[in-house]
Amino acid sequence: MRALQLLILILLMSSESAVAQQQKKPAAVSKVTPVEVVVLKKGTELKGLSLGKTKSGNLVFAVQRSWLKKALPDQFESFISNEKETSLAIKQDLSKRMKLWIEESEKANKSKAWINTLQDEQKILEEKNPQNQQLYLFEIKPADVKKYSPVQPVIKQLLMVAWQERLEDVENKTAGELLQDLLKSKIDWQKEKIYLADRLPPMRIEDELDWIVRKALFAYKSQEGIHLQGTGGFLVDKGDAKGNDFGGIFQGVTQSILGDAMKEFGLVQNQAKQVSWAEQAAKIGNDKKVIALRVTRVVPELNAGKMSVEDTILTKLPNGNWIPVWNSKLSADASQARPQAEAQIRNDPNVGAMLKQIEGFGLGNQLNQALRAGAATLELQAQSEVGFAEFLRMTSKRLDGPPIHWFVR
Repeated sequence: MRALQLLILILLMSSESAVAQQQKKPAAVSKVTPVEVVVLKKGTELKGLSLGKTKSGNLVFAVQRSWLKKALPDQFESFISNEKETSLAIKQDLSKRMKLWIEESEKANKSKAWINTLQDEQKILEEKNPQNQQLYLFEIKPADVKKYSPVQPVIKQLLMVAWQERLEDVENKTAGELLQDLLKSKIDWQKEKIYLADRLPPMRIEDELDWIVRKALFAYKSQEGIHLQGTGGFLVDKGDAKGNDFGGIFQGVTQSILGDAMKEFGLVQNQAKQVSWAEQAAKIGNDKKVIALRVTRVVPELNAGKMSVEDTILTKLPNGNWIPVWNSKLSADASQARPQAEAQIRNDPNVGAMLKQIEGFGLGNQLNQALRAGAATLELQAQSEVGFAEFLRMTSKRLDGPPIHWFVR
């Protein structure tokens, strides 16, 4: 109860504790409004949530359709008429883009399954009715705003969970009342994963780059992209490798620790000068004839006592160049003991023989360091998978969803 009491006191500025509320009659635990408010210069007041800005700087503001109909009945039909006009233009634009994408895929001799995937998606896009969506979108020019009252991030989370759970009369309740409603429903609103993109009407493609990136992420999600992984000058297609081919990655990690000793003892062959990882990735992507690449690279930073894993999504432009559209870097202490992960490395059939050779040359201390660095790498790879899966979930489900630049870091 103390955790709940502290949460309400700090986050919602409650004047009563949660314990007291449960023991006494309900009190006004918070006067904080859970919605953001935009007042337009023409006098219209909107209650909802800012989702982001377009590249031109316009505010994209979401309100619940049910609230809009009750709060602004005289303007509701006009809003719906504008939405129909906008949605028709979006639908026509997407239809042309999908038709061209299908034609390009057929000319490239893509699989029948992929062609069917695109045709199914085109049908879904064409049949969508924005009036069936929970949320209505306003795109507001900065010059049209008289007043904008945002809320704190924690209150935004509370509001989005309430919308996701379709709680009633959200816009007319306080944050404290919403909190109590969610607690009664036993919903852990702070940990709840939010996905409201499927509650939105279609959104327009902002420019050609936006469309190229949307296509790449959709293609990757639909198994039309490839995942490369490696370290230094070593990259391998995860789809072609048996498992994660951790042997090649661990060799790179070990070489960075043992240095020339591995070459001296013949544990690794002298290699010609390697091209950059980006050049290697582009060559593989071109050979595989894909438009989306994910590259997960292990980056030893042993002078700083850490290992890092960099995750990058690349997409191919019409001119043939590959550009990054998303990147993540995670780091961990390379000296920390991780017994389970170290045991996993020792038991890896692609690593075992190498370990015995290194131990035979009396490099035990360095080997222990390499094992710890490798264990840190395994931990980082697992974390990277979680982060990437979340990014892909947010960006690839809808070709007519929110602009990708809202999610790119």
